[in-house]
Amino acid sequence: MVRTFGRTGSTLLMQLLGSSDRVFFERVYPFEHRYLTYVHNMSRVAGSPVVDEKVWNNDIMFQGKSNTVGALPYGLIRSLDRKSLQQQTFVALWQAFSENIRRKTGLVSGPGWYAEKAPSEVATMAVDHLNAKSIYLLRDPRDEMISIKSFNDKRGFNSFGWQDTDTDAVYAARLCENRRKFMQRLIDSATTPREIHVRYEDLILDGKKEAARLSRWLGTPLNIKAAMKDKSVINRHMTSRNPQSSVARWKTEMSDDIQEIFRNKLGSELQNLGYEL
Repeated sequence: MVRTFGRTGSTLLMQLLGSSDRVFFERVYPFEHRYLTYVHNMSRVAGSPVVDEKVWNNDIMFQGKSNTVGALPYGLIRSLDRKSLQQQTFVALWQAFSENIRRKTGLVSGPGWYAEKAPSEVATMAVDHLNAKSIYLLRDPRDEMISIKSFNDKRGFNSFGWQDTDTDAVYAARLCENRRKFMQRLIDSATTPREIHVRYEDLILDGKKEAARLSRWLGTPLNIKAAMKDKSVINRHMTSRNPQSSVARWKTEMSDDIQEIFRNKLGSELQNLGYEL
């Protein structure tokens, strides 16, 4: 489970994971075929008590002609525990997906991994019920903001939560609020057999060392050189001159007043995680 935000290096991290033939995901940019999230949403339907009678009811289910699927349309159900049903459905569906993936890819024996840029709720469910591992990926939020702004300009529309009415100051303040809890979690926790923390800056500036560390943790060899060989992805995704110049962009591309917002709101977290103020 790759747990992070947009414009933090998740694409590069997926490419690094994809340098091993024991790690499965669709090698299609931007590497966001979210099969596990799909399974999670299917399992939520099984455990949901909410029914929209206009689009899903007992008659529609019986006829079997609709592409829509909803919650069990029976109101109060005495013979089923919806919460445990959702968990059991989640596990069973993923077992079916896993078996299908193994057979389709030829990974019929030995350890294998599935990787996904997963929403927090899905990742937590996978950790709790599928014994999943979590990679927490962090990028300096100041560089993250600059990258978001540049990528929005490159594509010609706003994304990553940037509203058309947002000024730089408004967006910076909101970004700080949204990142604080994530950063504090990394400060308060440590690497374990099922959790590891990665900084974008280390991937870029010392990729070979970071790849070796992740290889040991995951139990399969990863290659940073192979991860960065696809120049078409770099050209489509990057907003700086080269990977190295994507680090510490805030020093030259961020105004003093916006830098001050980050110092005031995230100064302690940035310092504790090894970032310069």
